[in-house]
Amino acid sequence: MKEVRIGLIGAGWMGTFFASGFYNVRKAYGTEVVPIFEAVADPVKAAAEKAKDTFGFKKAYTDWRDVVNDPAVDLVVITTPNYTHTEIAIAAAAAGKHIVCEKPLSICVEDSRRIAEATKKAGVLSLVDFIYRRCPVQAHAKQLIDSGALGEIVTFRAEFDASYCADPAKPMTWRQYSRYAGTGALGDLTSHLVSLSDMLVGGTLGKITAVCAVWDTAYPQRPEKPGGKLVDVDTDDQIYILLKYENGRIGQMSSSRISAEKPCTLTYEVQGSKGVLQYDVQRLNELRYAKTGDPKNAGFTTIDANTAHGEYAHFSQLNGLGISYADVMGIQAHAILKAVADGTPVDIDIAYGYEVERVCGAMEKSAREGRWVRVDEIV
Repeated sequence: MKEVRIGLIGAGWMGTFFASGFYNVRKAYGTEVVPIFEAVADPVKAAAEKAKDTFGFKKAYTDWRDVVNDPAVDLVVITTPNYTHTEIAIAAAAAGKHIVCEKPLSICVEDSRRIAEATKKAGVLSLVDFIYRRCPVQAHAKQLIDSGALGEIVTFRAEFDASYCADPAKPMTWRQYSRYAGTGALGDLTSHLVSLSDMLVGGTLGKITAVCAVWDTAYPQRPEKPGGKLVDVDTDDQIYILLKYENGRIGQMSSSRISAEKPCTLTYEVQGSKGVLQYDVQRLNELRYAKTGDPKNAGFTTIDANTAHGEYAHFSQLNGLGISYADVMGIQAHAILKAVADGTPVDIDIAYGYEVERVCGAMEKSAREGRWVRVDEIV
Protein backbone atom coordinates (compact mmCIF):
# COMPACT_ATOMS: atom_id res chain seq x y z
CA MET A 1 0.00 0.00 0.00
CA LYS A 2 1.27 3.45 -0.94
CA GLU A 3 0.03 6.60 0.78
CA VAL A 4 -0.26 10.07 -0.76
CA ARG A 5 -0.84 12.87 1.73
CA ILE A 6 -3.30 15.51 0.54
CA GLY A 7 -3.29 19.25 1.20
CA LEU A 8 -6.47 20.98 0.02
CA ILE A 9 -6.44 24.73 -0.59
CA GLY A 10 -9.96 26.09 -0.90
CA ALA A 11 -12.81 24.51 1.05
CA GLY A 12 -15.75 25.88 -0.93
CA TRP A 13 -18.16 23.86 -3.03
CA MET A 14 -15.54 22.86 -5.62
CA GLY A 15 -13.06 21.96 -2.92
CA THR A 16 -15.72 19.73 -1.42
CA PHE A 17 -16.19 17.97 -4.78
CA PHE A 18 -12.45 17.31 -4.99
CA ALA A 19 -12.28 16.07 -1.41
CA SER A 20 -15.23 13.75 -2.06
CA GLY A 21 -13.39 12.32 -5.06
CA PHE A 22 -10.31 11.54 -3.01
CA TYR A 23 -12.48 10.21 -0.19
CA ASN A 24 -14.08 7.66 -2.53
CA VAL A 25 -10.82 6.32 -3.97
CA ARG A 26 -10.18 3.71 -1.29
CA LYS A 27 -13.73 2.37 -1.55
CA ALA A 28 -13.54 2.15 -5.34
CA TYR A 29 -9.94 1.07 -5.93
CA GLY A 30 -8.88 -0.65 -2.72
CA THR A 31 -5.59 -0.04 -0.95
CA GLU A 32 -3.16 0.04 -3.89
CA VAL A 33 -2.75 3.77 -3.28
CA VAL A 34 -4.48 5.54 -0.39
CA PRO A 35 -5.08 9.28 0.07
CA ILE A 36 -4.31 10.62 3.53
CA PHE A 37 -6.19 13.81 4.41
CA GLU A 38 -3.35 15.81 5.88
CA ALA A 39 -4.26 19.52 5.79
CA VAL A 40 -6.86 21.95 4.50
CA ALA A 41 -6.77 25.73 4.20
CA ASP A 42 -9.43 28.34 3.56
CA PRO A 43 -9.45 32.05 4.49
CA VAL A 44 -12.85 31.42 6.07
CA LYS A 45 -11.93 29.53 9.22
CA ALA A 46 -15.36 27.93 9.56
CA ALA A 47 -15.07 26.46 6.05
CA ALA A 48 -11.65 24.99 6.78
CA GLU A 49 -12.87 23.51 10.07
CA LYS A 50 -15.96 22.04 8.41
CA ALA A 51 -13.82 20.34 5.75
CA LYS A 52 -11.50 19.06 8.46
CA ASP A 53 -14.40 17.51 10.34
CA THR A 54 -16.17 16.19 7.24
CA PHE A 55 -13.24 14.49 5.53
CA GLY A 56 -10.91 13.85 8.44
CA PHE A 57 -8.11 16.27 7.64
CA LYS A 58 -5.56 16.34 10.45
CA LYS A 59 -5.01 20.10 10.33
CA ALA A 60 -7.01 23.17 9.30
CA TYR A 61 -5.41 26.48 8.35
CA THR A 62 -6.59 29.91 7.16
CA ASP A 63 -3.38 30.61 5.18
CA TRP A 64 -2.65 28.52 2.08
CA ARG A 65 1.09 28.88 2.72
CA ASP A 66 0.73 26.64 5.75
CA VAL A 67 -0.42 23.81 3.47
CA VAL A 68 2.28 24.42 0.85
CA ASN A 69 5.00 24.53 3.52
CA ASP A 70 3.69 21.57 5.53
CA PRO A 71 6.38 18.87 5.21
CA ALA A 72 3.75 16.16 5.65
CA VAL A 73 1.89 17.17 2.45
CA ASP A 74 2.75 15.38 -0.83
CA LEU A 75 0.01 16.67 -3.13
CA VAL A 76 -1.46 20.20 -3.12
CA VAL A 77 -5.00 20.53 -4.51
CA ILE A 78 -5.83 24.10 -5.61
CA THR A 79 -9.54 24.93 -5.83
CA THR A 80 -9.39 28.66 -5.14
CA PRO A 81 -10.47 31.53 -7.47
CA ASN A 82 -8.55 31.88 -10.74
CA TYR A 83 -6.41 34.87 -9.76
CA THR A 84 -4.81 32.95 -6.88
CA HIS A 85 -3.66 29.93 -8.88
CA THR A 86 -0.36 31.32 -10.15
CA GLU A 87 1.13 32.27 -6.79
CA ILE A 88 -0.05 29.10 -5.07
CA ALA A 89 1.00 26.71 -7.85
CA ILE A 90 4.46 28.24 -8.27
CA ALA A 91 5.01 28.15 -4.49
CA ALA A 92 3.83 24.54 -4.34
CA ALA A 93 6.18 23.53 -7.15
CA ALA A 94 9.09 25.29 -5.45
CA ALA A 95 8.28 23.35 -2.29
CA GLY A 96 8.45 20.09 -4.23
CA LYS A 97 4.73 19.36 -3.99
CA HIS A 98 2.77 17.59 -6.68
CA ILE A 99 -0.19 19.67 -7.83
CA VAL A 100 -3.84 19.40 -8.83
CA CYS A 101 -5.19 22.71 -10.14
CA GLU A 102 -8.70 23.78 -11.04
CA LYS A 103 -9.10 25.18 -14.52
CA PRO A 104 -8.52 27.67 -16.00
CA LEU A 105 -4.89 27.41 -14.99
CA SER A 106 -4.64 31.17 -14.38
CA ILE A 107 -6.12 34.49 -15.54
CA CYS A 108 -3.78 34.88 -18.55
CA VAL A 109 -1.57 32.85 -20.86
CA GLU A 110 1.60 34.46 -19.51
CA ASP A 111 0.86 33.29 -15.96
CA SER A 112 -0.09 29.83 -17.21
CA ARG A 113 3.28 29.61 -18.94
CA ARG A 114 4.99 30.60 -15.67
CA ILE A 115 3.17 27.82 -13.83
CA ALA A 116 4.11 25.28 -16.52
CA GLU A 117 7.75 26.37 -16.39
CA ALA A 118 7.82 26.18 -12.58
CA THR A 119 6.38 22.67 -12.46
CA LYS A 120 8.74 21.47 -15.19
CA LYS A 121 11.75 22.95 -13.36
CA ALA A 122 10.69 21.38 -10.07
CA GLY A 123 10.02 18.00 -11.67
CA VAL A 124 6.70 17.62 -9.89
CA LEU A 125 3.66 15.78 -11.23
CA SER A 126 0.40 17.58 -11.87
CA LEU A 127 -3.17 17.40 -13.11
CA VAL A 128 -5.61 20.07 -14.32
CA ASP A 129 -9.32 19.57 -13.70
CA PHE A 130 -10.73 18.76 -17.12
CA ILE A 131 -13.12 16.44 -15.36
CA TYR A 132 -15.49 15.65 -18.23
CA ARG A 133 -12.75 13.70 -20.01
CA ARG A 134 -12.97 11.16 -17.18
CA CYS A 135 -16.61 10.13 -17.79
CA PRO A 136 -16.43 6.42 -18.74
CA VAL A 137 -18.52 6.88 -21.88
CA GLN A 138 -15.89 9.33 -23.17
CA ALA A 139 -13.38 6.49 -23.18
CA HIS A 140 -15.80 4.48 -25.32
CA ALA A 141 -16.48 7.46 -27.60
CA LYS A 142 -12.76 7.86 -28.21
CA GLN A 143 -12.43 4.14 -29.00
CA LEU A 144 -15.27 4.36 -31.53
CA ILE A 145 -13.73 7.39 -33.23
CA ASP A 146 -10.20 5.97 -33.28
CA SER A 147 -11.42 2.60 -34.57
CA GLY A 148 -12.87 4.22 -37.68
CA ALA A 149 -16.46 3.32 -36.80
CA LEU A 150 -17.52 6.87 -37.70
CA GLY A 151 -15.46 6.87 -40.88
CA GLU A 152 -13.67 10.08 -41.81
CA ILE A 153 -14.38 12.71 -39.14
CA VAL A 154 -15.99 15.75 -40.72
CA THR A 155 -16.51 18.11 -37.79
CA PHE A 156 -16.66 18.54 -34.01
CA ARG A 157 -19.35 20.76 -32.48
CA ALA A 158 -19.75 21.46 -28.76
CA GLU A 159 -21.52 23.79 -26.39
CA PHE A 160 -21.46 24.36 -22.64
CA ASP A 161 -24.43 26.30 -21.28
CA ALA A 162 -24.88 27.19 -17.62
CA SER A 163 -27.31 29.40 -15.72
CA TYR A 164 -25.30 30.59 -12.72
CA CYS A 165 -25.42 34.17 -14.06
CA ALA A 166 -28.78 33.98 -15.83
CA ASP A 167 -30.47 36.31 -13.34
CA PRO A 168 -29.34 39.89 -14.18
CA ALA A 169 -30.17 40.95 -10.62
CA LYS A 170 -27.71 38.47 -9.13
CA PRO A 171 -24.91 40.41 -7.40
CA MET A 172 -21.32 40.47 -8.57
CA THR A 173 -18.89 37.72 -7.66
CA TRP A 174 -15.19 37.44 -8.46
CA ARG A 175 -16.19 35.76 -11.76
CA GLN A 176 -17.50 39.09 -13.12
CA TYR A 177 -14.18 40.91 -12.64
CA SER A 178 -11.44 40.26 -15.21
CA ARG A 179 -8.73 41.03 -12.65
CA TYR A 180 -9.91 38.03 -10.65
CA ALA A 181 -11.33 35.68 -13.29
CA GLY A 182 -9.41 36.55 -16.47
CA THR A 183 -12.36 35.77 -18.73
CA GLY A 184 -15.91 34.63 -18.07
CA ALA A 185 -17.68 31.87 -19.97
CA LEU A 186 -14.55 31.41 -22.10
CA GLY A 187 -12.19 30.36 -19.32
CA ASP A 188 -14.74 28.77 -17.06
CA LEU A 189 -16.64 26.69 -19.63
CA THR A 190 -15.07 26.72 -23.09
CA SER A 191 -11.78 25.35 -21.77
CA HIS A 192 -13.60 22.07 -21.06
CA LEU A 193 -14.73 21.90 -24.68
CA VAL A 194 -11.19 22.45 -25.96
CA SER A 195 -9.98 19.61 -23.78
CA LEU A 196 -12.73 17.28 -25.03
CA SER A 197 -11.89 18.18 -28.62
CA ASP A 198 -8.26 17.22 -28.00
CA MET A 199 -9.26 13.93 -26.41
CA LEU A 200 -11.91 12.84 -28.88
CA VAL A 201 -10.81 14.12 -32.30
CA GLY A 202 -7.22 15.14 -31.68
CA GLY A 203 -6.09 11.86 -33.22
CA THR A 204 -8.16 12.40 -36.37
CA LEU A 205 -8.70 16.13 -36.94
CA GLY A 206 -5.55 17.08 -35.06
CA LYS A 207 -5.09 20.16 -32.93
CA ILE A 208 -7.12 23.35 -33.16
CA THR A 209 -4.89 25.65 -35.19
CA ALA A 210 -6.98 28.82 -35.66
CA VAL A 211 -10.13 30.36 -34.20
CA CYS A 212 -12.62 33.12 -34.94
CA ALA A 213 -14.62 34.21 -31.88
CA VAL A 214 -17.27 36.73 -30.91
CA TRP A 215 -18.34 37.32 -27.33
CA ASP A 216 -20.86 39.38 -25.45
CA THR A 217 -21.58 40.65 -21.97
CA ALA A 218 -25.36 40.59 -22.05
CA TYR A 219 -25.67 42.03 -18.54
CA PRO A 220 -22.96 44.72 -18.44
CA GLN A 221 -23.83 45.85 -14.92
CA ARG A 222 -24.81 44.02 -11.76
CA PRO A 223 -25.38 45.02 -8.14
CA GLU A 224 -22.09 45.18 -6.27
CA LYS A 225 -23.85 43.39 -3.41
CA PRO A 226 -27.50 42.60 -2.61
CA GLY A 227 -29.35 45.91 -2.82
CA GLY A 228 -26.11 47.73 -3.67
CA LYS A 229 -25.09 50.09 -6.45
CA LEU A 230 -24.62 48.85 -10.01
CA VAL A 231 -21.03 48.22 -11.10
CA ASP A 232 -19.51 47.22 -14.44
CA VAL A 233 -19.01 43.61 -15.49
CA ASP A 234 -15.88 43.17 -17.64
CA THR A 235 -15.93 39.45 -18.37
CA ASP A 236 -17.88 37.66 -21.09
CA ASP A 237 -21.31 36.17 -20.49
CA GLN A 238 -21.33 34.16 -23.73
CA ILE A 239 -18.96 33.32 -26.56
CA TYR A 240 -19.27 31.65 -29.98
CA ILE A 241 -16.25 30.28 -31.83
CA LEU A 242 -15.46 28.86 -35.26
CA LEU A 243 -12.51 26.45 -35.36
CA LYS A 244 -9.97 25.29 -37.89
CA TYR A 245 -8.26 21.98 -37.28
CA GLU A 246 -4.82 20.74 -38.23
CA ASN A 247 -6.10 18.56 -41.07
CA GLY A 248 -8.16 21.39 -42.58
CA ARG A 249 -11.59 20.50 -41.19
CA ILE A 250 -13.70 23.06 -39.35
CA GLY A 251 -15.67 22.96 -36.11
CA GLN A 252 -17.68 25.05 -33.69
CA MET A 253 -17.91 25.77 -29.95
CA SER A 254 -20.07 28.01 -27.78
CA SER A 255 -20.44 28.68 -24.08
CA SER A 256 -22.81 30.72 -21.96
CA ARG A 257 -23.17 31.38 -18.25
CA ILE A 258 -26.54 33.13 -18.73
CA SER A 259 -28.59 30.29 -20.27
CA ALA A 260 -31.84 30.32 -18.33
CA GLU A 261 -33.04 26.90 -17.19
CA LYS A 262 -29.82 25.20 -18.30
CA PRO A 263 -27.87 24.87 -15.05
CA CYS A 264 -25.15 22.63 -16.50
CA THR A 265 -25.54 21.46 -20.09
CA LEU A 266 -22.37 20.31 -21.83
CA THR A 267 -23.06 18.70 -25.19
CA TYR A 268 -21.02 17.68 -28.21
CA GLU A 269 -21.50 16.05 -31.58
CA VAL A 270 -18.89 14.30 -33.70
CA GLN A 271 -19.93 13.96 -37.35
CA GLY A 272 -18.27 11.34 -39.53
CA SER A 273 -18.77 9.90 -43.00
CA LYS A 274 -20.10 6.64 -41.53
CA GLY A 275 -21.74 7.75 -38.30
CA VAL A 276 -22.44 10.35 -35.63
CA LEU A 277 -21.84 10.51 -31.87
CA GLN A 278 -23.74 12.80 -29.49
CA TYR A 279 -23.27 13.42 -25.77
CA ASP A 280 -25.06 15.46 -23.10
CA VAL A 281 -23.59 15.60 -19.60
CA GLN A 282 -27.11 15.83 -18.12
CA ARG A 283 -27.32 12.20 -19.21
CA LEU A 284 -23.89 11.43 -17.82
CA ASN A 285 -24.06 7.69 -18.50
CA GLU A 286 -25.32 7.77 -22.08
CA LEU A 287 -23.79 8.13 -25.53
CA ARG A 288 -25.99 8.46 -28.63
CA TYR A 289 -24.73 6.76 -31.78
CA ALA A 290 -26.10 6.67 -35.33
CA LYS A 291 -24.66 4.59 -38.15
CA THR A 292 -25.20 5.97 -41.64
CA GLY A 293 -25.89 4.01 -44.81
CA ASP A 294 -28.72 1.85 -43.48
CA PRO A 295 -32.05 3.62 -44.25
CA LYS A 296 -34.14 0.82 -42.72
CA ASN A 297 -32.46 1.34 -39.34
CA ALA A 298 -31.84 5.09 -39.49
CA GLY A 299 -31.73 7.08 -36.28
CA PHE A 300 -29.84 7.19 -33.02
CA THR A 301 -29.41 4.38 -30.54
CA THR A 302 -28.39 4.90 -26.93
CA ILE A 303 -25.24 3.29 -25.57
CA ASP A 304 -25.45 2.99 -21.79
CA ALA A 305 -22.26 3.32 -19.76
CA ASN A 306 -21.32 -0.08 -18.41
CA THR A 307 -18.52 -2.14 -16.92
CA ALA A 308 -16.76 -2.36 -20.30
CA HIS A 309 -16.29 1.43 -20.44
CA GLY A 310 -13.32 3.16 -18.87
CA GLU A 311 -13.26 2.84 -15.07
CA TYR A 312 -17.01 2.49 -14.62
CA ALA A 313 -16.63 -0.94 -12.99
CA HIS A 314 -14.77 0.52 -10.03
CA PHE A 315 -17.91 2.41 -9.00
CA SER A 316 -20.69 0.08 -10.13
CA GLN A 317 -20.51 -3.65 -10.67
CA LEU A 318 -23.85 -3.67 -12.49
CA ASN A 319 -24.67 -2.33 -15.94
CA GLY A 320 -27.60 0.04 -16.09
CA LEU A 321 -27.22 1.67 -12.69
CA GLY A 322 -24.85 4.37 -13.87
CA ILE A 323 -22.35 6.39 -11.88
CA SER A 324 -22.39 9.99 -10.61
CA TYR A 325 -20.38 13.18 -11.12
CA ALA A 326 -18.84 12.56 -7.69
CA ASP A 327 -17.73 9.13 -8.92
CA VAL A 328 -16.09 10.76 -11.95
CA MET A 329 -14.22 13.00 -9.50
CA GLY A 330 -13.04 9.77 -7.87
CA ILE A 331 -11.72 8.51 -11.23
CA GLN A 332 -9.77 11.74 -11.63
CA ALA A 333 -8.49 11.63 -8.05
CA HIS A 334 -7.24 8.08 -8.54
CA ALA A 335 -5.40 9.12 -11.72
CA ILE A 336 -3.22 11.67 -9.89
CA LEU A 337 -2.78 9.49 -6.80
CA LYS A 338 -1.53 6.60 -8.91
CA ALA A 339 0.71 8.95 -10.88
CA VAL A 340 2.30 10.25 -7.69
CA ALA A 341 2.65 6.75 -6.25
CA ASP A 342 4.22 5.36 -9.43
CA GLY A 343 6.13 8.47 -10.48
CA THR A 344 4.43 8.61 -13.89
CA PRO A 345 2.73 11.65 -15.48
CA VAL A 346 -0.97 11.96 -16.32
CA ASP A 347 -2.30 13.04 -19.71
CA ILE A 348 -3.91 16.30 -18.56
CA ASP A 349 -1.08 17.82 -16.54
CA ILE A 350 -0.17 21.48 -16.14
CA ALA A 351 1.92 21.43 -19.33
CA TYR A 352 -1.23 20.34 -21.16
CA GLY A 353 -3.30 22.90 -19.27
CA TYR A 354 -1.01 25.59 -20.64
CA GLU A 355 -1.68 24.36 -24.19
CA VAL A 356 -5.43 24.65 -23.57
CA GLU A 357 -4.84 28.18 -22.28
CA ARG A 358 -3.04 29.03 -25.52
CA VAL A 359 -6.13 27.98 -27.51
CA CYS A 360 -8.38 29.97 -25.18
CA GLY A 361 -5.96 32.88 -25.42
CA ALA A 362 -6.36 32.80 -29.19
CA MET A 363 -10.14 32.84 -28.73
CA GLU A 364 -9.87 35.85 -26.42
CA LYS A 365 -7.59 37.71 -28.84
CA SER A 366 -9.96 36.93 -31.72
CA ALA A 367 -12.97 38.22 -29.80
CA ARG A 368 -11.14 41.43 -28.90
CA GLU A 369 -9.66 42.08 -32.35
CA GLY A 370 -12.48 40.76 -34.55
CA ARG A 371 -10.36 38.47 -36.72
CA TRP A 372 -9.18 34.91 -37.20
CA VAL A 373 -6.27 34.20 -34.84
CA ARG A 374 -3.79 31.36 -35.20
CA VAL A 375 -3.00 29.49 -32.00
CA ASP A 376 0.70 29.74 -32.78
CA GLU A 377 0.38 33.51 -32.30
CA ILE A 378 -0.13 32.83 -28.59
CA VAL A 379 3.01 31.91 -26.64
